[in-house]
Amino acid sequence: MSVNVGRLGRDHLDALKEIDEEVQYAIATHQSHLNPWSKQAFTLYFILLFAFLNATSSGFDGSLMGSINAESQYKNFFHLKETGSSTGLVFILYNAASMIGCAFGGPIMDYFGRRIGMQSGCLFTLGGAVLASAAQTLPQFKASRFLLGFGIILQTLSAPVYVTEIIPPQWRGRLGGYYNTFYFTGSITATGVVYATSQYTSTLAWRLPLALQVIPPFIVFIGCFFIPESPRWLASRDHMDKAANIIYKYHGGEDNEVAKLEIREIALHVKLSKPQTPGEYIRGLWDYRELFNSHSARWRTAMVTLITFASALAGNSILTFFQPTMLAAVGVTSTRRKLLLTFMSSIVSCSGAVIGSATNDWILRRTRFVYGSFSLAAALSLVAAMSSQVATATAQGHIPSKAISGVGIFSIFLFGWIFSFVYTPNQSLYCTEVLNQEIRAKGISLHALESNLATILFTYTTSIALEDISWKYYFVWISVDFVAGILWFFFGVETVGRTIEELDACFEAKFPPKASWKRTKIVRDENEELGVRVVDMGP
Repeated sequence: MSVNVGRLGRDHLDALKEIDEEVQYAIATHQSHLNPWSKQAFTLYFILLFAFLNATSSGFDGSLMGSINAESQYKNFFHLKETGSSTGLVFILYNAASMIGCAFGGPIMDYFGRRIGMQSGCLFTLGGAVLASAAQTLPQFKASRFLLGFGIILQTLSAPVYVTEIIPPQWRGRLGGYYNTFYFTGSITATGVVYATSQYTSTLAWRLPLALQVIPPFIVFIGCFFIPESPRWLASRDHMDKAANIIYKYHGGEDNEVAKLEIREIALHVKLSKPQTPGEYIRGLWDYRELFNSHSARWRTAMVTLITFASALAGNSILTFFQPTMLAAVGVTSTRRKLLLTFMSSIVSCSGAVIGSATNDWILRRTRFVYGSFSLAAALSLVAAMSSQVATATAQGHIPSKAISGVGIFSIFLFGWIFSFVYTPNQSLYCTEVLNQEIRAKGISLHALESNLATILFTYTTSIALEDISWKYYFVWISVDFVAGILWFFFGVETVGRTIEELDACFEAKFPPKASWKRTKIVRDENEELGVRVVDMGP
């Protein structure tokens, strides 16, 4: 469909703006320029940095435990093995605490605000880091894992919601994607520190890295006192004037057409929301039926569930927690070399996440997820093939070929890069995009709950399976990646090119994926006249 606008005459545009919200956004984007080098933009980047550091906390802990788990100093002190049920239990306690935290994260950020949601998590994370670094017994260390799991989930539930609600829609893909990319600032730091301290023969080899976990949550806790609250949360609590001031300040000023459109849409959304008494509001904080009580809500929840399981079961959890074991399967036996390669893998994966975030505003989400899922299956198949060759050579009493081992290492790095390019920028971003204001906090809590359920199940079973059947277990993840690609192709809802509020129309349609595959664009024809065109991006 194409609608001619003429030469952008004011009368033509004003009339056309009455058609629908997507046309309004397309015109507003065409008319408005958002300067990424302005003082206000750099102030926004600085504000976002405090939210991004919550992902740093998560990345630091995730990679830290995977690296420490390969150290003899740690295993000997607590009498643990690199794989097996006892090691799996240490990892699971973190995820069990995260599941419990999911029940509290949504109500805390909805009632007290996004900033207090982040700060409350920081307090538990700080306590867990101190206890972990000072632990003298395995029960103490397990308790620290529980505190860390509870704290980091509160941080990482509130932070992506805050980021999505405060950034301009024109930059949502890039800046929202960079949130999860900061996972690697923690991951790289953690693996680098563990590699450096692994030369120590004392418990300092693992205590020092654990102690350094206090740095990101401490900065976030202090910083939250000085950053503005989410404008959409303020609007939901009847502070529309404060919300408008924040949007105008960081989204281009009072003359910016997109900023004005955002405020109109948010105000309309709040106006149409069902009024609640204080008692109803409190009870509603714990009522998760809102995620399933309408056609729109069920589709939103389905998209959250799809990206949660597609990413959690893609195979990246092996890379996160058991990469030294994967490297051993392709012929790497030295602990120091395992730690070095794990550190290098974090850098390679980080580059994938950075490039993925930088391209997030122009590569469509659905396209990325479809091709990415099939690519992950192919890369992990290559890992399995090389691992089988190494296993065969070892069983026959031969030294595995350096070429095969090298290809195996490359394929592990490639898998990590693809996952980081496809899913790392979008795991949290996509969830917060598809959820509307009423259910965003609950939906992101459901995302975390589902993710932790998947991680608990597969982390525990992976620890045992890698010990029993080694590389053959990879085919479980390969199958998941293949199925995920098919599901994304037929059912993925596209979010690029719309404001958060404009996605309401897509989810209220009879078949939301089809509605979302139509994109409104401002185009110039052969006569140099501008018009609005709806492009169908579906299969």
